[in-house]
Amino acid sequence: MARVEDRWIRKDKKRSSEYGKGKRWRAVWVEPDGTEKKMSFTNKDAAKAHAATMEATLISGTYHSPNSGTMTVGEWAEVWYTAQVHQRDGSLDQIRRRLDLNIIPTLGRIPLKDLTRADIQAAIADWAETLAPSTIKLSYVYLSGLLKAAVLDKHLKSSPTAGVRLPKVEHAPVRPLDVQQVQRLVEVMKPAHREAVVFAAATGLRPSELFGVTWDRVDLDAGIVTVDRQLLTTGNIPKFGPLKTQASYRSVKIGSATILMLKARGAQHPESLVFTNAIGGACSRTTRGEAWRWARERLPFIGDGWHQLRHHHASLLIAAGLSPVAVAHRLGHKDATETLQTYAHLWPTDDDRMVAATDGLITLTVRDDV
Repeated sequence: MARVEDRWIRKDKKRSSEYGKGKRWRAVWVEPDGTEKKMSFTNKDAAKAHAATMEATLISGTYHSPNSGTMTVGEWAEVWYTAQVHQRDGSLDQIRRRLDLNIIPTLGRIPLKDLTRADIQAAIADWAETLAPSTIKLSYVYLSGLLKAAVLDKHLKSSPTAGVRLPKVEHAPVRPLDVQQVQRLVEVMKPAHREAVVFAAATGLRPSELFGVTWDRVDLDAGIVTVDRQLLTTGNIPKFGPLKTQASYRSVKIGSATILMLKARGAQHPESLVFTNAIGGACSRTTRGEAWRWARERLPFIGDGWHQLRHHHASLLIAAGLSPVAVAHRLGHKDATETLQTYAHLWPTDDDRMVAATDGLITLTVRDDV
């Protein structure tokens, strides 16, 4: 009923006349009236996902032809979602939540061809009743993405998002935990996670990087931790995925105190996780979130989540006089601009240094002959 074709390579493994032209993979399906429909994709998995979606809707009787003009925003959202094969599991979960909780309930019944800027603006006003501006912005980003895809696949002539206004996202300045506060956290945290707190404070790793470190990524002799993947799992068994950005791939130097802490744990299997839950399994986002909330009930000042330890680490680097470039490299930021967007207020001002560098060098002299 539905299949995927390779437009560039024929079944006899020879190049077709379309080789190198346009999108390589094509989903093909037959509509109830016998009409064959096609849609091309650059990615084979996306074509397979689209073909599977078309076949499922044909079997269930909920099919609407993409070119019929009657496909709703909700129906197209499902087609678009199945094509997001390049996204990480965590991102897919986030997209799914925003589709199910915001986009589809408010806009899902509107035919794509009838969707207007006013509809989108009204939806944003509705979301603003219960959602934070940052969540509204995220929902809008996904909505814009699926509408852009609809334009590219010729279901819309243009996207109706032009001119839409979003509530302003206010970013409160980061207030990092100090050394004494983190020390109190170590003492309060449940025993299974205390070493992870110490390691996070000493390295600045993101939580998913921290709990994804395995012993084969730790060179205790050289004092180097290789950060080249992150933990994606939601259960006991580790599942790893790529890092957030290319800049996130890095080697992080650790000092003697951290090395001694790790050595004290004795010989470990190279592929096992360095930091686990209480029963030795992968420390999922839920598990580590519960551990942090348990500690926050006793120490309300620690704030929300393990990322606070990354902020703490960054603040220590800045206080030690490291440059934005050095801090960016240590944290795995894309560049110093990204670092400054979050931590610029923590760097000491240069006013006194500028005064010292210039004041009094040129003096006023009094001439008797004037």
